[in-house]
Amino acid sequence: MKKTLYMILLLAFACVVGGFIGSAAKGPVAWLGKSAGFSFEPGNFLQTDVLSLTFGISFNINVAQIILVIIAVFVYYKTAPKLIAAK
Repeated sequence: MKKTLYMILLLAFACVVGGFIGSAAKGPVAWLGKSAGFSFEPGNFLQTDVLSLTFGISFNINVAQIILVIIAVFVYYKTAPKLIAAK
């Protein structure tokens, strides 16, 4: 349980920080901000006079996030056994 939570926290941190870095990247490191996206928005699922229910999902990821996620996985495999074993 601790290892899973640790991995989720590392990946979430990598995605958030990578998003900030990617959106702020300018000049010679502008390639860090290159992004690709995917979205699925089928329209209204349920539409009545009172309620309109819509489901959809979208992902947008940039180069900085990919790099930081790879680093986070590397850090996890190097630190998790030591961190969890040191009770």
